[in-house]
This record gives sequence, structure tokens and C-alpha cells, in this order.
Amino acid sequence: MIRHYLDNVTLGLEALENGRKPPARFFENVCTFARTFTDRYHHFKEEHVLFVRLAEKHQGAIDAQLDALRHQHERGRALVGEVAGALEGYRKGDEQMTGRIVEAIAAYAALLRRHMHQEDHVFYPMVLEAFSGDELAAVQSAFAEARARSGERTFETSHALVTEMGSLLVHMT
Repeated sequence: MIRHYLDNVTLGLEALENGRKPPARFFENVCTFARTFTDRYHHFKEEHVLFVRLAEKHQGAIDAQLDALRHQHERGRALVGEVAGALEGYRKGDEQMTGRIVEAIAAYAALLRRHMHQEDHVFYPMVLEAFSGDELAAVQSAFAEARARSGERTFETSHALVTEMGSLLVHMT
């Protein structure tokens, strides 16, 4: 779902760069998805489950790598905040605010691509190597608790946001 979200973010950016303006609702969905699914669900599991367990397992040896991933999460939050902060001006046709959204979305999309690549090719293989089968089962159990805490409809609601983003782009004038 996050990859589909990133595809939509990229398409929205391309539309802006080509002088077409997605509706403000598109960028509201960008922010809502990032704050709910990405942050409160996905990053929460990484920061409060995986990072903690990996740090304990490696006794400080990989703190720099974990700090780099945390920094990327924080940078993503800041960029989403920039988009949210420029939305009112974007709605009013303020070109300066549109420019801020273009810059923040471009940086955010690049950050997400880089971050996902690191997760897929460095972080997750490190997790699989570091943990035994029992430890991975404990991580999965902690993930299930996080899923339950985030609410049963998190996936459905987030999927609906991503689907609406795509629809808003298709129906742009």
C-alpha cells in the first residue's frame, strides 16, 4: 500500500510540475495517510518494536544506522508538515504556497524512495539475520498488538485514502 501511495504522490508532483493542480483534497490525503498509516502504524512498529529490539541485540553497535532511519522518519514528518502548512494558500491559488508544496512533495517522494530501498535491502535483511525464529515470532506478536491498538479499520481507511488519491488525479481538469 505504501508503494501505491508513493506512486500517487509522484503522479501528483508530476502534475504540479506540468502546471496542472490536483485538488487540495489530494494533498490532504497525502498528509492524512502519512500521519496515520505511515507514522502511527508503520513507523511506530519500527521505532518502538524493531529498533528497540535490534539496539538491545547489538548492544549499541548499530545505533548509527538506527538513528539514520529515525532521522528519515522525522524528516518525512517535517516535510508532511510543510505540505499541510501550505494547503490553505494552495487552495487560494497562492503560487508561493504551490511552490512550497512542490518542493516539499519532491523532497518527501525522494526521501520515501531512499528510505524504502534502505529498509528492503539493509534493514529488513538485518532483522532476519539478527533474530532467531522465536525472536521473530515475538516481534510478530508485538506487531499484532500495535495493529490492534491502531484500530481494526486502519488498513481499510488507509487503502481508501490511497484509492481516492488516484481517483482525484484521474479526474483532474
